[in-house]
Amino acid sequence: MKKWAPLLWIPLLVLAAAWVLADRLQSIDFQDVKQQLLAQPASTVMLGLLFSIGVYALVGIYEGIAVRMASGRTMPAVAFRTAIISNPIGRAIGLALVSGGALRYRMYAAAGLSAREVASVIVLAAMPYFFSVGWLIDLSLLLNAETAAKALRLSTGVVLLLGAIGLAKDIGWLTFVIRRKEPMVVRGQPLPVPTLRDTSVQLAVGLVQISLMTGILYIFMPAELAMSWPAFIAIYCIAFVAGQLSNVPAGLGVLEAALLLMLPQVPPGKLLGAILAYRAVYEILPLLVALGLLVMFESTSASGVLRRRLLRR
Repeated sequence: MKKWAPLLWIPLLVLAAAWVLADRLQSIDFQDVKQQLLAQPASTVMLGLLFSIGVYALVGIYEGIAVRMASGRTMPAVAFRTAIISNPIGRAIGLALVSGGALRYRMYAAAGLSAREVASVIVLAAMPYFFSVGWLIDLSLLLNAETAAKALRLSTGVVLLLGAIGLAKDIGWLTFVIRRKEPMVVRGQPLPVPTLRDTSVQLAVGLVQISLMTGILYIFMPAELAMSWPAFIAIYCIAFVAGQLSNVPAGLGVLEAALLLMLPQVPPGKLLGAILAYRAVYEILPLLVALGLLVMFESTSASGVLRRRLLRR
C-alpha cells in the first residue's frame, strides 16, 4: 500500500473525467458535433496540419540534440525517425514515458546506444514539456487573469497569486541552474545539473511546441469561445497536463472533461467537434505515419522483426 498508494489518484482522475463526460453527454446534440467538424474551412484544416508538422519537426530536431547530449554521437536522421515513431505511438498506447521509451530503446539499441544512454535520451526528451508547461501556464495566468479566473471559477486575486507563485518557481529553477556548478547527488548517484544553454534550448523548444499544439485546437474552436489565443494557452495546458497525468491513451476523455468544465460558455457539441478535429490532425494522422515508419523500420533494419521473418522464408 505504501508503494502503490501515490498512484491511486490516477483511477480517481479517470473516474472523475468519466463522470463529467457522462453528465455532459446527456446535453450534447451530436448534430452540433457533426456541424462543427464540417464547418471547418479547408484553409483552417491546412493551417492545423502546418502547426502539427511544426510540432513534430521540432520534436524530431530536439531528439537529435538529446541524443548528442546523452551519448556524444550525432545521428540526426535516426533521432528524427525515432521521435516521429515513438511520440505518437507512445501517446496512443498510454503511459507515454514507458511505451515511448520502449520504442526508443528498440530503435536506439539497434543504432548502438547503451541502455544508460537511451534512458538519458528519454529523460531529456521530456524536459521541454516539463519546463515549458509551467512557464506558459504561469505567464498566461498573470497576463490574462480575468479570463482565467472565469474559466477556473476562482477570484482574479487567487489567479494572480497562483501565477506569481508559479513564475517564482520557474525563475528559481533558472537561478539554480545558473548558480549550481556541481552535480546533485541522489541516493549516492551524481546527477549533473543541465547547463544554462541546455536549459534555454529545452525551454525555447518546449514553448514553441506547446504554443503550436494549443494553436491547433484554438483555430478549430467555435466563435463562442470568445477568448484570445494567449488566454486560451493556460486552459489548454491545464487540460493537457491532466490528460498526461492520467496515463490514459492520448488523455482520451480526461482532456475533453477538463475543457468541458473550464469552458462552459462553449456549446458542448461544438467543443467536442473542435476536439475531434484537433485529435485527427495532431494525433490520428501522425499515428498513421508513425505506424508506417515502424513497419518500414522492422522490414528494412538488420534487427527488424519483419525482415528476419521474411529472410527465414
